[in-house]
Amino acid sequence: MTRGEPRVHRRWAPAARERRAYGAVAALGVLVTLSACSPALELDPGAATELQAAVLAVTQAAAAGRLDEAETGVSQVRETLEAAVDSGAVSAERYGEIDDALDRTAAELAAARQAEAERLAAEQAAAEQAAAAQAEADRLAAEQAAADQAAAERAAQDQATGREQGDEDDKPGPGRGRGNQDD
Repeated sequence: MTRGEPRVHRRWAPAARERRAYGAVAALGVLVTLSACSPALELDPGAATELQAAVLAVTQAAAAGRLDEAETGVSQVRETLEAAVDSGAVSAERYGEIDDALDRTAAELAAARQAEAERLAAEQAAAEQAAAAQAEADRLAAEQAAADQAAAERAAQDQATGREQGDEDDKPGPGRGRGNQDD
């Protein structure tokens, strides 16, 4: 990171890309709106109104995070633009400007889609890693419980065996006890 560059947490990077996509769509909307206000007839008012409505739909979809709908909307705007240029309602110069803006918008939407896919993949990987860690912890706990159980059973067996040996040691035998002494 260089000096003066804002710090962006990796988890928030997709949101920044989505904002850029929204910005590109908004720029497209401004371009179409300004095109309608140009003094020369580079864009027919009827075509401008139609394009503005289509761009508004793309902008709203992008702002809501509905990238599929926004990408479909870009395609529809492009079709409307093609029809307008074919009918002479849009000049070649204005067509080029709007088409370039559509290309930038489509690229930003694709980048936002890629960022979303990466975010989802990272979340999935983290969930799988957490599940694997939990499974390993459960396995270790089960092993420890089995080892504790085995130790308890050995201790109980040793204690029972120790009592039997202890009973034999308490019995008086030859040379043991006071009653066997010659005085």
